[in-house]
Amino acid sequence: MAKDMKTSIIFWLAVILSAVQLTVPVFFHLLDLQLRAIHVGLGISLAALVFPFSKKYQANKLTSIDILALIIIIAANINIYLKTLNIYMYPGSAGMLDLLLGIGLAIVILDTTRRAVGWAIPIIVIGLIFYAMFGDLFPGMWKLRGLSWDFVVNSIYYSPLGIYGSITAMSATFISLFIIFGSLLSAGGGGKTFIDIAFALTGRWRGGPAKAAIVASALFGSISGSAVANVAVTGNYTIPMMKKLGYPKDFAGAVEAIASTGGGITPPIMSIAAFMMAEFLSISYLKIIGYALIPCILYYTSIYAGVHFMTLRLGLVPMPEEEIPKWRDVLTFQRLACLIIPMVVLLGLIAIGRPLLTAGFYTCLTTIVLMLITDIPKKGFKETFKNLLLALEDGGTSLARIIPILVSVSILVNMVGITGIAPKISGLIMDVGGNNFIIALMIATVIPFLLGTSLPVVPTYVLSLSILAPPLLRLGADPVALHLFFIYWSLLGGVTPPTCTQAIVAAGISQGDWFKTGINAVKLGIVAFIMPFFFVWNPAFVGRGDPVDVAVCAVTGFLGAIFMGYGFFGHMNSKVNFIFRIAFFLGGVLLLFPNYLYSAVGLAVAIAMLIAQKAVTKKIKLEELSL
Repeated sequence: MAKDMKTSIIFWLAVILSAVQLTVPVFFHLLDLQLRAIHVGLGISLAALVFPFSKKYQANKLTSIDILALIIIIAANINIYLKTLNIYMYPGSAGMLDLLLGIGLAIVILDTTRRAVGWAIPIIVIGLIFYAMFGDLFPGMWKLRGLSWDFVVNSIYYSPLGIYGSITAMSATFISLFIIFGSLLSAGGGGKTFIDIAFALTGRWRGGPAKAAIVASALFGSISGSAVANVAVTGNYTIPMMKKLGYPKDFAGAVEAIASTGGGITPPIMSIAAFMMAEFLSISYLKIIGYALIPCILYYTSIYAGVHFMTLRLGLVPMPEEEIPKWRDVLTFQRLACLIIPMVVLLGLIAIGRPLLTAGFYTCLTTIVLMLITDIPKKGFKETFKNLLLALEDGGTSLARIIPILVSVSILVNMVGITGIAPKISGLIMDVGGNNFIIALMIATVIPFLLGTSLPVVPTYVLSLSILAPPLLRLGADPVALHLFFIYWSLLGGVTPPTCTQAIVAAGISQGDWFKTGINAVKLGIVAFIMPFFFVWNPAFVGRGDPVDVAVCAVTGFLGAIFMGYGFFGHMNSKVNFIFRIAFFLGGVLLLFPNYLYSAVGLAVAIAMLIAQKAVTKKIKLEELSL
């Protein structure tokens, strides 16, 4: 078989997947299981082709393993599509052929997930399946009456749970639409426009490229849905310019890594997890945007402050005038139409109460129409149509990267339910943490943090939520703040050593040390590691509470972020440099505390340190002059 045949199949299958996801959920009135079967069939088939079985297999050659996997995927999902009514009417009635197809499909899904993101998710799922079937072998509170293999397979495959559960339902509807929207936006020049806007805004300031990286990464990350993709797209522009201006390569990579990570919590689009949060809590997505606003501002204030103080410390100058984009070239209908109009359509439809599925469809449709209007006069119909196909192909390929993960997480959530492991872990947290909310919260942080170092945001968020949320809610945690807590900790693993995927990608571009890049990224985004505890402790940080408390938290948090940035990156020419840095950092932390007294003490400490540092610096200068 020709080597390039697999590439052609992948291209057209990706286009078909995007086209199906854009039309079928909106225009075809299928039963839920039928829609999910189509989604799983196409998505897992594409993923099995996109990710080779192992490194020794050529990526562009169709193998016997690929063909076997496709046969299993297609047969198993056609079986579900045709037997949907029987599954709804007679749950648990799978015959031997159904059970064999279910086992085969589950193996293929878990293996495809392994190819896409490694062993972590498959190992957790396999472990839970083993626990479900052999739970009677476990001691004490973990002992479980073993479930039969046909009951487990029925639950995973032959039911509207497991493979075709609620997480897959989200994947088959609005999640797919917003991933395709991100690809359409990029094809319309969105990424380059965001970067040019960022450079036009900040280029004339000292340290312009680093500040542009923050703005561009926040803007592009809010619609890309992938922090790694964000680093790759914006970092290729910003990191070389930061190095050219004089920033150390490890610092330049860190700025891009931590700024790109924040795209997942940046309104108006945020990330897939935010859409899922709206569904889980059954509240408007516009409210989610409002709740996320203050934490997002504090996140980027911390990064911006660190960059600014590092810029002053290095004595860097603005960008050369000739390298700064001109506003007249950026603010054109051609460049802004595909960015602004779809956003207005999206937020407008959500504001009037349209479902996310409907809002996502019309947003994608608007983007496609605008691409045709702006590109055909300039590029011609043929080139424009080719560009549209490439955008759909990119959208389909992006879906292939996320669908196996979401379907595996759907299986995982189902296994958590039928094994009853969540209440046991909840009880353990309650026993260890007792009635101390902060201790319980710190214990609960361990799981999302560890999972987030090796897993994408969505599985980490969903798994953490299903296992850890119940005990924390019983202790009085605000539901909105708790969901945002898990989203933040799911994101932070991407910049935290030893894995720090975003930092590794950024270090590859900057040619720096990935570990030092990761440490600098943590220092720049230090607020993000502290603030989640405070906004669960005091929901005013997420806009939940008295308006006065919300305003005070926003102001004190803003000052705290600046002082913490100064503690890490400010220029302190004195023998007590380390003491000053600790004092500024602690003052910043106290300003974040949900207590007026602590905030006042933090502000007093920070101001006292500023005065003391100024006095020490003046004394040093006088001593230097006298020599």
